[in-house]
Amino acid sequence: MKLRTSTTRGSAAILAGALLMGSLAACGGGSQAATVDKSTLTIAVESDSASFGYDPIRVSDAQRQFMEGLYDNLMTLQPDGSVGPGLASAFEYNADSTVLTLTLKQGVTFTDGSTLDAALVKANFDRRTDPALSTYSAIAKGGAQEITRVDVVSPTKVAITFAKPQPGFEKNLTSTMGMIVGKAGIANSASLATAPAGSGPYTLDTTATVKGNKYVMVKNDKSADAAKYAYNKIVFSVILDPQARANALVSGQADVAQLTSPTVDFAKSKGVGVSQIGGTVQTMVSFDKTGKTAPAFASEKVRQAIQHAINRKALVDALHKGDVPSWNALPKDSAGFTQELESSFAYDPAKAKSLLAEAGYPNGFEFTIVAGAQTQTDLQAVQKDLAAVGITMKVKMAASTDEAFAAVATTPLGYAPLSWDNPLGLMYGAILNGFTNVQKATDEKLSAATGEVAAAKDDAGRKTALTKLNTRLVESGWLIPLFESLSNWGYNTKKVQEVKFAGTNAYPLLSSYAPTN
Repeated sequence: MKLRTSTTRGSAAILAGALLMGSLAACGGGSQAATVDKSTLTIAVESDSASFGYDPIRVSDAQRQFMEGLYDNLMTLQPDGSVGPGLASAFEYNADSTVLTLTLKQGVTFTDGSTLDAALVKANFDRRTDPALSTYSAIAKGGAQEITRVDVVSPTKVAITFAKPQPGFEKNLTSTMGMIVGKAGIANSASLATAPAGSGPYTLDTTATVKGNKYVMVKNDKSADAAKYAYNKIVFSVILDPQARANALVSGQADVAQLTSPTVDFAKSKGVGVSQIGGTVQTMVSFDKTGKTAPAFASEKVRQAIQHAINRKALVDALHKGDVPSWNALPKDSAGFTQELESSFAYDPAKAKSLLAEAGYPNGFEFTIVAGAQTQTDLQAVQKDLAAVGITMKVKMAASTDEAFAAVATTPLGYAPLSWDNPLGLMYGAILNGFTNVQKATDEKLSAATGEVAAAKDDAGRKTALTKLNTRLVESGWLIPLFESLSNWGYNTKKVQEVKFAGTNAYPLLSSYAPTN
């Protein structure tokens, strides 16, 4: 999908409350200028990024935008999607790419009073032994990007040694894996459940923050990079219901909002700007591949049966007009996309029933899936498709965000948007070793294909490896893609400039938001 931006103007009365007009100044011949409002930016988001607290290593790229307000990265994602300096002003690999040496900035201070140095970076990476830190799972012992040791070369230089060559590893440091926690947070990681310990451009206003509802960040006057961020205050407003999020944007309660496809036209009709980018595949994720929570899911044939049972085109036509049905785990613009999966895993209820019988479930089986406000309707549609082949999927509404997150260990199947801007990061950090695989299932073909992607030396090799990875993800049923959606970010055109994306990343940089002039 290519970047598309659309802005519809009008309906000024609805947006009037969202625009704070500055005083008019007259001088000389009577020229006038409006004061630019940089006081507060309110972003309405679809989930609670701090459900697990403020430890950035417990979350993934989907929470990057939130966490980058509180923490700095070793490397930064640039507006064009490339890698730039961050807490590390420079980096270099040795000849065989098994050692990455970072040169650190000086004078960086954390909210706990500690300062950045090589010892602190080492202490951060030494946390990789903690299995709760899903973002570090890829670099832990046995991980596909395993770090064997971290050495302090000097106060401003740290050397990271890998078990095997890792060219291009610096891209991982632009997301949550590259965020550095201060000394107090390292010494007492439990403290991060209630308070961050970062050096980011903002600090958390704990008095104004209401966990699970809104998070208020104010400019960090000790951050040298704070000047790169336009707004004095950022408010993340958690609004789970898609229509309620769109309403908040239209009414002026939010300045920017994550929108779903069904609410885009509504937002545009009310004069709201919408920026869109592809690359996010809405995917049912098999949390359980061992049969711990539902015995049937231990069978690959059962997971393949689910692939064939779902009528993706009907789902998109009914609920997601403008999006694209997908039989591929990877998005259309990926080098690994293949048309072959559209036929080999096409909608075929008879094939689904046959596979269930071969797996020992001729009469089907039942299981429970946990839904949220944003996934309920989709899951109810899938529920009917599965029922037609004998599978009873009970849809349970999550009573809280915590229950939704806990579902990875208590239910066999989930539903999540997967962004493939960094395939290796997603595979190592979420699918093979991370939160989607708490049962520690293994698949030699998946692991091998991921390794081939990491080792690819040129575009042709990368295409071959990604195609193999994509095919195995679907064939194994570890991922059950439904459709590729546009990432939609609505914005108040009278207060905020056009929302822009960093390369193909579906989440705008926090530093990219700017007021209209």
